[in-house]
Amino acid sequence: MNDKWLGSPPFMILPRLRSLLADLEQLAVPGSHPVPNELVDIRNCFVASRAVPCLMGEMSGHPSIKDGPGITSELFYLDGKRKLARTLSRWYRFDEGLI
Repeated sequence: MNDKWLGSPPFMILPRLRSLLADLEQLAVPGSHPVPNELVDIRNCFVASRAVPCLMGEMSGHPSIKDGPGITSELFYLDGKRKLARTLSRWYRFDEGLI
């Protein structure tokens, strides 16, 4: 995949992430019961999983996972030249490059 933003250009993904953050922050306020302006009805629904880009490899220096093999959370940015990646929760450096 050649796109550093993994299919969604920054002008599209950043406002969506800001909106998600604002909604979650509002929900986190004790006693808050916000009602969204726009709702989509969904019937016969269930929780499912789908594949999202992530990194797998030998990790070291993660603040809450011991060193060794691991899988990251969803990948939002990947720069092969700078050897940097950003997931939902943190930055990663892959000094030896991608396999």
